[in-house]
Amino acid sequence: MKTQLRIGVIGIGFGQKVLVPAFAAEPHCKLAGICASDFQRARRVADMLALPKAYCNWEELIADQDIDVVGIATPPLIQPAIAAAAFANGKHVFCEKPIAGNLESASQMLAAARTSGKAHMVDFEFPEIPVWKHAKAILDSGTLGQLTHVTVSWQVETYASRMGIRSWKTDAKMGGGALNSFVSHSFHYLEWLCGPIRRLSAHLFSPGGTSATGLGDTLAALWLEHQNGVPSSLCVSSSAFLGSGHRVEIYGQQGTIILDNPSRDYVSGFSLWHGTRETNRLECVYRGQMEDTETDGRIAPVNSLVKRLVRWVREGIRSEPNIEDGYRVQLLLDAACRSHVSGQKIEVE
Repeated sequence: MKTQLRIGVIGIGFGQKVLVPAFAAEPHCKLAGICASDFQRARRVADMLALPKAYCNWEELIADQDIDVVGIATPPLIQPAIAAAAFANGKHVFCEKPIAGNLESASQMLAAARTSGKAHMVDFEFPEIPVWKHAKAILDSGTLGQLTHVTVSWQVETYASRMGIRSWKTDAKMGGGALNSFVSHSFHYLEWLCGPIRRLSAHLFSPGGTSATGLGDTLAALWLEHQNGVPSSLCVSSSAFLGSGHRVEIYGQQGTIILDNPSRDYVSGFSLWHGTRETNRLECVYRGQMEDTETDGRIAPVNSLVKRLVRWVREGIRSEPNIEDGYRVQLLLDAACRSHVSGQKIEVE
């Protein structure tokens, strides 16, 4: 095994801001190059980050024998083709969520990952946050008793929504929109917290209030039932001016826990509240950090995932969340879209 894995990053948005520092913080990784759609931009970013190579198309990066791991930070619609090519060229893959623009391409991406035998990781960040791990430990301890229900409220205004930008981030067909961008995270962490989802219903809305299955869904309202019978409700908006932030409330017969983040930092601002029938009040057991404008809060949890990917590569220890988990979330996203179109509850495989 090489002393260091050589990393090539595709994308100079999230890729530059989060993937590059997350990989750079791992001693077993060495950043080798970065790719953008325009070579001059790629070269400028590579020089700024002191990276030896710049690429203007992802095919060139993937074909480079000096790259061991490909970090993909592109729109979901094109991610499956990139990942499949990376696997075919013997590369390991770190990719974003949702993993694809639709279930069919997600299935093809999963097949490529399974065939390759290479390591792969998907950027589901919330279970990597220390305060969320603390919440999971309380939940697993059984102190809440039998769970009764879960509610998720995620009310933020994205930059694209605030500025009225038309891009893949606001286009559901490209893998954007509130459902794909935000609810994909919620699907993953709700199954991590409460177990598999067996049925759901969903309604999607555009800024004007008209339901949308394609361009512009900025509000998603969902009802879920887990296999253990626990119901969850979600109200998620990407166009909530001065929104209340991200709040997850888990209620049991003997206790309650609440994860609450009213800050603009999606990761670092969470506080955890816990109450039982014995205390008869909610107490803050983990205080969220103050916002650090110098550091992107997403870097630390992504670095945690990077470490797991490296361990898989170096020691052969398979880890999660991987493309199997990404496909599971894609299955739930597909069910939500079908529920919206049909107006019916959907049974999930």
